[in-house]
Amino acid sequence: MNLFVRKCVFLILNFIVLCSFPVLSQDEYKAEIGIQAGANAYTGDVNTIARKKQFLTGLTIIQPDFGAFLRYRFNTRTALRLGYDKSSVNGVYEYMDGVSTQSISLNNPLHMIDLTGEYNFFDLENNPFKRFSKKYSPYIYAGLGYMNMPNSETGTSSMTIPFGFGLKVKLAKRWNFNAQWSNHLLLGDNLEGKIEFDNPNPKTGFNPMNNDLLSGITLGISYDFWKRACNCNENTGKKSKVAKSKRLSTPSRVKNK
Repeated sequence: MNLFVRKCVFLILNFIVLCSFPVLSQDEYKAEIGIQAGANAYTGDVNTIARKKQFLTGLTIIQPDFGAFLRYRFNTRTALRLGYDKSSVNGVYEYMDGVSTQSISLNNPLHMIDLTGEYNFFDLENNPFKRFSKKYSPYIYAGLGYMNMPNSETGTSSMTIPFGFGLKVKLAKRWNFNAQWSNHLLLGDNLEGKIEFDNPNPKTGFNPMNNDLLSGITLGISYDFWKRACNCNENTGKKSKVAKSKRLSTPSRVKNK
């Protein structure tokens, strides 16, 4: 495996492991399931050399994104997210090939599966009695992904590095909203799905200076489930201490004979 890829994988795995470390604050529910929708824009060989007048004509480089996700919350700060998104790279581009103007039409459906670690900057919890808890929190995430491209002429799959940032909001006790800026950095150069735009390194097959990128914005809504078990021993101990302190503070009554 290329040294650059190994370093990226090592850093991402460390980030996910760090996100799994417990903290003092605990959330009432362990997990959430949700759906999201948005739009993506492709950055690669074609639109970097396309004629400027044709670059955003009809917004053809912006394509819809639809997905679903499952999030496991270790605590109010960290989570592990498994997501699926469906999008595409479409559009007709004009570019200069030497002295002549060429036209290329792209139609490459994308299926993306990502496993990412998330870190919230605030204790995300709907708890008005907790001093540092918030109903909203900005967050960052990174991880590892797999992208399937069934129509591609140059390889129907690629590993990716998904990363980005967003904002989470607790709408109600079990409902959540999130807005996210996402990126999928391909460990390859085949996002166009065309042979003429695939430029791998002739020796390693990997060209880190020419990787394609898919970026976009999504809005999602999710529902909490899998309630955490109550720590009954801890609660019982607290109750017994409170009851004992009340008995000690209550003056005893002496009966007159």
